[in-house]
Amino acid sequence: MPPAPAVFLSYSGVLGGAERILLDGAMRLGAPAAVACPEGPLAAAARAAGLPVRVLRERTLQLRSGPAATAAHAAGLAGLAVDAARMGSGPAALVAWGARAILACALVPRSHRAPLLAVHCDLPPEGAPGRALRAATGRADGVAALSHAIAAATAPGATVLHPGVDLVAWTPAPLPGGPPRALVLGALVAWKRADLGLEIAARVPGLRLELAGAAMPGDDGGFLAGLQRRAAAADLRDRVRFLGPVADPRPALARAHLLLHCSDAEPYGLALVEALAAGRPVVAPGSGGPPEIVSDGAGRLFAAGDAEAGAEAVRAVLADPAAPAAARARAEAQFDIRRSTERLRAAIAALTSG
Repeated sequence: MPPAPAVFLSYSGVLGGAERILLDGAMRLGAPAAVACPEGPLAAAARAAGLPVRVLRERTLQLRSGPAATAAHAAGLAGLAVDAARMGSGPAALVAWGARAILACALVPRSHRAPLLAVHCDLPPEGAPGRALRAATGRADGVAALSHAIAAATAPGATVLHPGVDLVAWTPAPLPGGPPRALVLGALVAWKRADLGLEIAARVPGLRLELAGAAMPGDDGGFLAGLQRRAAAADLRDRVRFLGPVADPRPALARAHLLLHCSDAEPYGLALVEALAAGRPVVAPGSGGPPEIVSDGAGRLFAAGDAEAGAEAVRAVLADPAAPAAARARAEAQFDIRRSTERLRAAIAALTSG
C-alpha cells in the first residue's frame, strides 16, 4: 500500500503568493502530497505539477462587513470544516494553509482528523477575529509561519519557514539600458498600496513604473480605476504602464532596475525574494516581513506610507552600482528553496514523531 499523503488544505482556489508557496513546498516535499482546494488557478497549477487535487466547494472570498457577510463567512468556515472532517484520519498530515483553513480545522475534533500543522501566511486581524485565530492555532499539533513578523503576532515559537525560490530558475539578467525603471508586482488591492508606488514615482524625475497585477475576484474595480486616473495626471503621464496579471514575472523584472514594494503591513513578501534572486534590489517599507528579506545592501527600506522617504530610497538604490549583485548574494545566502522546504518537511515530520 502506498504511503498516505500530506494534504495541504486551502480555503481559496486563487494563485497568489501564499498559494505559490504552498505549491512549491508540496512539490518538493519528498513525500506524497495532495492539495485540497476549490477549482481554479491553484487546482490547475497543482495538477500541472503532478499533485493530486481534492476538489472542495468554492466559498466567498469577500471581507466586507455586515450581518450577511458575517453569516457567509461563518458558513464558509463551517463548510470547510466538514470537508476536513470527511478526510478523516487517513492523511499522513493535514496542513491548514492560512487563517481560514486554520479556523475551519479547529472545529474538527482531533479524533476525526489527521495530525494538523497550522501554517500562518498573514498577520492576524485586530480584535475578536485575531483572538479567535490564536485560539484556533492552539488546537493544532504544530504551528509554522512564513515570517518572524507573522509568528510574533500569532504564535511565538512557531517554526519560521522563510520560503525561498529555485535559484537556478531565477537567474539574474543584465540591467536594462535607458531610463530607470521600477516594477510594482502584486495584486492591485488597496492594502498592497500601489497608490503609494505612484506617488513615489512622481517624486523621482524620469522614473518609469510598471505595475504587474490585477484586482482580486469580486473586486468592483474602483481601486484600479483610481490608479489609472492618477497615472494619467501630468506629473506621471506616459511614465506608467499597467501590465495586468503576469504568469511569470521574470521578463518584467528583467526590464526593471529595482522592485518597488509599498504595502504598509506585508506579512512576508515572496515577490521580494524573487526579485533578489533575479538580481534586482528591492525598495520596501521597513515594517512586517520585508526587513527580514531586504538587508546586506540588497535594497533600501523606508518608513511605511511615506512617499518622500520611498522616493529617497529609490534614488539611493539607483545610485548604488553594487545593489544588483548584493541582491543576488542575499538570495543565495538566505532564500534557497531547498532549505525552506527542509524546514517545512521537518515541521510536518514532527507531528508524528514520538
